[in-house]
Amino acid sequence: MRGNAGPVGVGIRSPVIPASRDFVKAAGAAGIPEGDYNGSGRHNLGGVASLVQTNTRHGKRSSTFHAYLENNAELRPNLTIITQAQVQRLVLEGEGDSLIATGVEYRDDSGSIQSIVASKEVILSAGAVGSPHILMLSGIGPRRELEAAGVACRLDLPDVGKHLKDHLLAPMHFPASGIALTGMDVGMSMGPDALRAPAGPLPSDPDDDIHLSGDLAELKAEADRRLKEWHETGSSLVSSSLYDGVCFFSTGLGDDFTHDAQIGFIPHAFNEDVIGTRINIDLDMRMADASKTLAPDSELVLFLASNCVPHSEGELVIASADPSVPPVINFNYFSDPYDLKVIVAIMRRVLEIAAAWPGERKLGNWLIPPMLAKIHGFVEGEEPSDALLENYALHFAQTIYHLSCTCRIGSVVDPKLRVFGVKNLRVADASIMPEIPSGNINAPSIMIGERAAELIGSDHGVRMVCQGN
Repeated sequence: MRGNAGPVGVGIRSPVIPASRDFVKAAGAAGIPEGDYNGSGRHNLGGVASLVQTNTRHGKRSSTFHAYLENNAELRPNLTIITQAQVQRLVLEGEGDSLIATGVEYRDDSGSIQSIVASKEVILSAGAVGSPHILMLSGIGPRRELEAAGVACRLDLPDVGKHLKDHLLAPMHFPASGIALTGMDVGMSMGPDALRAPAGPLPSDPDDDIHLSGDLAELKAEADRRLKEWHETGSSLVSSSLYDGVCFFSTGLGDDFTHDAQIGFIPHAFNEDVIGTRINIDLDMRMADASKTLAPDSELVLFLASNCVPHSEGELVIASADPSVPPVINFNYFSDPYDLKVIVAIMRRVLEIAAAWPGERKLGNWLIPPMLAKIHGFVEGEEPSDALLENYALHFAQTIYHLSCTCRIGSVVDPKLRVFGVKNLRVADASIMPEIPSGNINAPSIMIGERAAELIGSDHGVRMVCQGN
């Protein structure tokens, strides 16, 4: 049992994409039964497979802005939101054991330094990179690193910026003729502007649409119709991301009672621009002929193999006393060999699910980079070796941007999220997680915000009431 009427909407895409439903069936055939991964299904040792539940309501993303601020908190007279501002440091008074946070210095959009004085507390919510960086810019962190960067140490707190955790995924493409969505399918649902040159068939300048041929005029009209349908009904391919199916399970390499593996499913392979530029994959290494493989009419599906319980830890180190200079981030992915073993096991499960695809139309063989096939003597149709899978993960695994644990409870903040050694200062974001959750961290991060509000309210005699939508 769980609720679904809170501020953040939770839903499954409408309409359901047939390939995503087939993914759930294939996972079941491979030993991962269908269930609710946000409910009791996560207690099943065999795992759980499902269509993805997204933060959406009425076909639109239910972001924290839409859920908590829009037409609600943003209109309160006691809330001021300052945009285009970069925090320079926290204002600290006192010395030694009597440090107290009294405000914040920030640079506004004109470049001027401004100050805000806190009447009660300063709450730092800048994320797993921003929060430890601001603490270190303020002189709170590992003494040796602060002094090396030219920052006077106000409080030696060695774990600030340490224990960085993140989730990785290994993307695996499969040919899927008659199964996958094409780039044209997706572009049509996004409206005419998504079909414009250079990637699409419509002219780059909308003013040139008056010269469209009959076929292209019909194409534009259909794209307009689909976009209008989404606005009116909330039902469309664009009602949520194309990350559309998922399963969680235990690889058996760690704690049997924890699902250490996640496989995501996308019934579409994206295009050269998204994969090559936005996701930053070297297509020349990844595919023999990327232009053909990722053409607008190509039919590919994409599996995402992810280790949910990574053992490797990174760190964030201050590089300069200048707030405009970003910190140095050492992710140290796969520094613990255990993580490589786990992701290889997950990739093998992907191959099992792909081989169990239901119906008459089947998925083709996994598209292994020609470079790796040559190095490992791989012959198409054979089972890939562990060495090949390891090499693939080392070359092509990528971040899911789940950075966390850099101001974790127990070493930087206490259970009430108060920074050790500094009065009137809390941290409330994914950096306080003592360990990275075994799944996506958006909902846990929202929970941290809600719990922080309760803790702050309780300490100041304010009862918190969360309104559902």
